[in-house]
Amino acid sequence: MEKPSMEWIDKLFLCMTDFYQERWTRQFDRWLPEPLFKAQWQSALQGLTHDEIRGVLLLLRQAAKSPAALPPSHLEFYNFAKGTAKPFIANQKIPANRGNSAIARRCLDEINAKLRNKKIGCST
Repeated sequence: MEKPSMEWIDKLFLCMTDFYQERWTRQFDRWLPEPLFKAQWQSALQGLTHDEIRGVLLLLRQAAKSPAALPPSHLEFYNFAKGTAKPFIANQKIPANRGNSAIARRCLDEINAKLRNKKIGCST
């Protein structure tokens, strides 16, 4: 497994700066100088294909639109690329039936009926 080229890491950092702005760049002053930070990311993303990296960047472009979204760590980025985790995207479509009080009442009635039929407690 080879590491992504430093050219790819540079492009990734440009994208992350574009998406997250100071939420991304302020960590260079706090944790590591940027060249060391890039080397860390290059090592952490070893084994990822260019398509996997591109795919995560497409997801992060959407996720970063929320002002509260934080940029991922290199490990989170890797997990996003491998599909073992997904970034939170706040701008997802809300189901049409969300907020429907009739549906909520029916669901609560079903839950309460199940709870009444279930014996809860410790057996001694």
